[in-house]
Amino acid sequence: MATRYGDLLSYDPEQERKVTEYIHQHRGWFVALGAALIVLGVIATLMSVTMTFVSMLFLSAMLLIGGIIRFVSAFSAREWSGSLLLALAGALYVVAGVLTFRHPVAAALALTLLFAALFMAVGLFRIITSVWNRYPSWGWVALSGAVSLLLGLMLWNQWPVSGLWFIGLCIGIDLIVEGIGWLMLSYGAENVHAQQAQRVAGR
Repeated sequence: MATRYGDLLSYDPEQERKVTEYIHQHRGWFVALGAALIVLGVIATLMSVTMTFVSMLFLSAMLLIGGIIRFVSAFSAREWSGSLLLALAGALYVVAGVLTFRHPVAAALALTLLFAALFMAVGLFRIITSVWNRYPSWGWVALSGAVSLLLGLMLWNQWPVSGLWFIGLCIGIDLIVEGIGWLMLSYGAENVHAQQAQRVAGR
């Protein structure tokens, strides 16, 4: 088993060549996808309040679907000893989905408050552990913890107003970063393809 995992993680020049060639052949689509995601991310960032509302409706739909699937699974496996717990979990999902759909703003406020507490806890943990242990490059870890702590405090201080835009802003930033990632993937594959072509021509 260890050998299989080692094979999966090992460097494969032929696989890299095939992936690079595929990206090179479809470079236009990768660039278009990256550009489209960046545009959508900018729009989502500028309309963060609307995006937060839409994301809550999407979340409610996912919760309802998840609850229904659990109900159907529990009913199909009535003889299984865990079917009751699965049905209760489905009921919880459905209730959460209905509440989120009926009160999307309240759901966004609750999630933002949860994120604020999470950021502050994680930030404090990073600061304390890095200062206490003083491992190599501990200052960068402490800095990242300070940023997380400040972000959590900012969300907490501006709550409930922050709950109206925070989730939408996160979605927008995520789309922008993903779009940049696709563009960089296309650019990097193009450079590798050019280098491979030069090596072949030089032989």
